[in-house]
Amino acid sequence: MIEMDSFLPSILSCINEGIVIMTTDRTIAYWNPFMEELTGRKQEDALGLNVDNVLPNLDKPFFHQAVDRVLGGGSPAFFSAAMHRRMISDTHKVNMKMNRVIDGEQTALLLEFIDVTNQFHRISQLRDFVRQLSRLNSELKQKEKVIEKLAYYDTLTGVANRALFEKFADKYLNLAKRTKSMLGLMFVDVNEFKLINDTYGHHMGDKIMMRVAAFLTESTRKSDIVCRYGGDEFLILLPDLQSFEDYRQIAGRIDALKKKKIIQDGHTIGLSLSIGASFYPNDGTTIEELVAKADGLMYIQKHRSRMEMKKHL
Repeated sequence: MIEMDSFLPSILSCINEGIVIMTTDRTIAYWNPFMEELTGRKQEDALGLNVDNVLPNLDKPFFHQAVDRVLGGGSPAFFSAAMHRRMISDTHKVNMKMNRVIDGEQTALLLEFIDVTNQFHRISQLRDFVRQLSRLNSELKQKEKVIEKLAYYDTLTGVANRALFEKFADKYLNLAKRTKSMLGLMFVDVNEFKLINDTYGHHMGDKIMMRVAAFLTESTRKSDIVCRYGGDEFLILLPDLQSFEDYRQIAGRIDALKKKKIIQDGHTIGLSLSIGASFYPNDGTTIEELVAKADGLMYIQKHRSRMEMKKHL
């Protein structure tokens, strides 16, 4: 019979993804050979050290907050290479998954780093190929616009998707740094959206999500970018804010949506939103930091909203 305690390290050594196990104080307890390939750092140089020292690009609020959340019993965390660049090195693009592992009285965190560098390279090659074809045939230029819409816009709501958000986020952040102007970011979540789906069906939920996207677009400026970030979450990029008063005007219009009644297919549904906002340079100097800050404030408001709802039940 196989002794799993002794056999497990051999299994983990064969996995083609980076595996890191760390204790609750972020000390590295395991570092598999694939992590050595991804980082160029040997196992013996990583074990016993704090993960922030071994992987300094993870010494960021978004990572620390995720560690606390997962250790506190929250859902596993996922960080994409598209939103979080250079997590472990300048040459490898990785997606990271974080899970809590409990064995008796011991608790640890399992970090899985999946190398997607080749996927990004292939996507880049494909884009270059499409550009070459478009220069050869004017008809293909029109087709390229169709492809771009599919690549950069959410198919349900028509607003920007994460790829387009990332593209504009980098552009506007660099502009804000050059001009020393203020860049705002709003994180908007539709409260109890699962309840809408469960009560009225997913077809109704899709229609409500389309209405919310339209309301957010109408409430913002033409230069602002409304992005569907997840199932019931939106990000709004607010470039070139001259003052907080500019933000307050936009936020006021969106805030009015919190008590809006939506009439859809004969049903009247109350719309409830939780909103968090962050600003460059006060709340962060990278898009990742601004998203994490706004997400945290949104989560606090969402928690308060649930508490208020329970009081009225």
